[in-house]
Amino acid sequence: MAQFTAEEVKALREIIETHAIQEVMLRYTRAADRNDFELMQTIFWPEGTDNHGMYSGDAAGFFVRARKNRDLLTARYHITGPPRVLAWLGEQAKVETYYHYVGAFVQDDGDEVLGVCAGRYRDLFEKRAGEWRVLHRVTVYDWSESRPYEPGWEFFAIPPGINRGTVEPSDATYEPSW
Repeated sequence: MAQFTAEEVKALREIIETHAIQEVMLRYTRAADRNDFELMQTIFWPEGTDNHGMYSGDAAGFFVRARKNRDLLTARYHITGPPRVLAWLGEQAKVETYYHYVGAFVQDDGDEVLGVCAGRYRDLFEKRAGEWRVLHRVTVYDWSESRPYEPGWEFFAIPPGINRGTVEPSDATYEPSW
């Protein structure tokens, strides 16, 4: 078999590094959607910052805020596209990742509102000791919508329990037996 050229080795390295960054983004969506505080600690560097618009400050504070809001949502999920590395800067990478978010928010009167938004995470990732994490994030919102929410559990015949997503440790993916 022929040896890899220098360009091929560089391309393979970028694929490996991009995959590692994508794993961080997948951990982020799971941590946020399942309200997994332990997993949240693996996304940002300790001095990391997060500007989500409604919150701008240290990343740890954003996760504390998210943790406090766990009972204000009855459903939530993120879908992210593959991260697009816009620039490699040595041990840093400028990364844009498209997202789509849906959450069912409980209002003071008990009614629920479905909040939907989509946009991009503009992240500065940094690699330390072989590990990529977010150093700085700005969440860019491209559109948003809210409307009254009426769950369709009965319509789809989805029974209570394991088939309905929830926060850790009750979510089906946290069960050790599967």
